[in-house]
Amino acid sequence: MMSIYRKVALLCALALVTATSVRAQVASAKPSPTPDISKASAPAATPTPKGESAEPKAVDKPAAAKPSKGKSAGAKTAAAKPAARVMPALPPEKTQPLNIPRFDKPPVIDGKLDDDVWKQAAVLKDFYQTSPGDNVAPTAPTEVFVGYDSKFLYFGFHCFDDPSKVRATVAKRDEVFGEDNVRIFLDTFNDQRRAYILGWNPLGIQQDGIFTEGQGSDFTVDIVMESKGMITSDGYTVEVAIPFKSLRYEVGKGKLWGLHVWRNIDRMNDEIDSWMPMSRDASGTLNQAGHITG
Repeated sequence: MMSIYRKVALLCALALVTATSVRAQVASAKPSPTPDISKASAPAATPTPKGESAEPKAVDKPAAAKPSKGKSAGAKTAAAKPAARVMPALPPEKTQPLNIPRFDKPPVIDGKLDDDVWKQAAVLKDFYQTSPGDNVAPTAPTEVFVGYDSKFLYFGFHCFDDPSKVRATVAKRDEVFGEDNVRIFLDTFNDQRRAYILGWNPLGIQQDGIFTEGQGSDFTVDIVMESKGMITSDGYTVEVAIPFKSLRYEVGKGKLWGLHVWRNIDRMNDEIDSWMPMSRDASGTLNQAGHITG
């Protein structure tokens, strides 16, 4: 009898296990319902370490742009740019074209600057050191005298310096760079595109060419002119006579010519002193020239 009861009990247990297994398989075969994000519960809060506030911490994010009051975003951008260099105030004689007087007789071109006729000349002074300085006071003063007659345009240069430190050699024509020198840019059409570039070392050795804005200088051009220079007790002097027939220009009274006058002091880190200030924020050379008329 006991064996029959045991058999019946085993069969019932087996039937119960089988039914449970079938229900589990049916439940796993059914698709899971799509979760409702709007009703999803918030994740459990992370426990706050001791000593710290339970308040949520701010997350670093780029600040949202706030509308400016009376200024556009473009104006703010412009204000953030470095300010342009302030150019020095020009003395009155440099704000207007410089009138060049007509000489009543020609000076002797001997480099001495001792002819009385130079007293009639227009005087260019108060130069600016434009390199390596930025429109600061030059190492030494420079004075330039300008006049003309029916045949020539005259320049006289007095470059003050310690004569023992002046660098000058009897160089070949067009090879005055690498030592002290003076030079002019003469824009005879005042178009700010092309100009004669004429230079002289302390002994009057010549350099001549054509300067083209944006392209540089061509020193293969030869301009007929007369020059003489000498080292003096207070620096050096140079005298120059440029024939008008050596230049191309538009004939007429009151015409404006662009003019730059530069002095190079070689030993002072190739210092350049200019009659007119030169802005490093401006593009170009001839557009920053002074003007002469006569």
